[in-house]
Amino acid sequence: MKKIIMLATYFPPAGGISTFRITKFVKFLPKFDCEPVVLTVNEMSYKESNFLIDTSLLKDVPKDLTIYRTNIGGKAFMLKGLLNGLPTRWLRPLFTTIGSIIKKEKPALLFATGDPFFPLLVAPFAKRFYGLKYVIDLRDPWKLAVIDNPLKGIKGKIFGPLNNFLEPIVLNGASKVIVVSEKMAQDYRVAYPKRLPEDFIVIPNGYDPDDYDPIVPKKFDDFTIVYAGKFLSGKSFRNPSYFLKAIKILKERGINVVFKYVGELNEEVSKIAEEAGVIDHFEGVGYMSYLDTIAHMKGSDLLLLIGSGQETEQTGKIFDYLGSKRPILALAAKKGGIADVVNGIDQITLIENKEPEKIADAIEMIYTKRSNKPVERTNISKYLRESLTSELVKVFENVIENTGKSRPEEVTNN
Repeated sequence: MKKIIMLATYFPPAGGISTFRITKFVKFLPKFDCEPVVLTVNEMSYKESNFLIDTSLLKDVPKDLTIYRTNIGGKAFMLKGLLNGLPTRWLRPLFTTIGSIIKKEKPALLFATGDPFFPLLVAPFAKRFYGLKYVIDLRDPWKLAVIDNPLKGIKGKIFGPLNNFLEPIVLNGASKVIVVSEKMAQDYRVAYPKRLPEDFIVIPNGYDPDDYDPIVPKKFDDFTIVYAGKFLSGKSFRNPSYFLKAIKILKERGINVVFKYVGELNEEVSKIAEEAGVIDHFEGVGYMSYLDTIAHMKGSDLLLLIGSGQETEQTGKIFDYLGSKRPILALAAKKGGIADVVNGIDQITLIENKEPEKIADAIEMIYTKRSNKPVERTNISKYLRESLTSELVKVFENVIENTGKSRPEEVTNN
């Protein structure tokens, strides 16, 4: 079997969306003659940093998996504490341990996923000093991210230029760069014209039926709309105000619906619900384990998806919802990463997130056809996590087969 070092800042028992993609790759890689060797952070460091812990995710970790878990470094008393986050504090232990791991395991290549992005810097280091080729996996754009609420002051002055400087160092040395949407791939091909277009490969997020089949749906009496995730602050990033106005319109029509928000509680969202006059139809249930979240999704009458307004976005929530087999209301742009997935899939309604009347009409239509029967969609098998892992293995094989050959993509700048 080909050994692959899988580098990820967050790995079970760390919880949250950051862990799902890497965990599923690790679960299915052995089926394709690849032996993953995980390099990540230890559990105590997650707890010290107040990061979410979800032990239910450990079910996907192979019992014989080799895992190297390192501590994080001490806090840096510099730059007013700007470099005290877990990813940056992991850099020193990461750089000091990667060499011994490479010498011991003798891997065929290194796979590194972000964000967080700063730990990806170890990949060009490993290539330069140990001759190990690497593949970068970008779950989100790095320097190309459109920031709705940009950093200001000293943070903006430091991290903006820093990202612009570091990303080319990492990507120009990579044998391949994997992204999650076609729009994101297009943007990176334009940003790196010296790279071959085929060096930017799309492998979307997906879902694993094994997560859903054993879960008993949560039972709700009222027509219940579930949103699983978090609303981020900013002018428009995943803005729930138009949806909550639609709930008010439905209330005025005499249609009773309940909105359950599963995720880290956000006072801003509660305030918007109160201002919209629907606080009595709103319930924030807080963070739950992944399995409990699935129970809520499977028991819902409708699943709500709200896009960020960024065309490159292809949130993993889409695929969690597909696995739950319930109707989906997607409030997102008509063009972009989300639309690329949902268009053509049964029982998904896509509406721009700025028209409360149309949103209310769509919910009312689904309300009148309320059914507990699972939605069986026939055109989504390409999003199965196992199938996506097979695509990843093709990338690995291509890189390994070309090891030692001169490649035009290995340039010094973009």
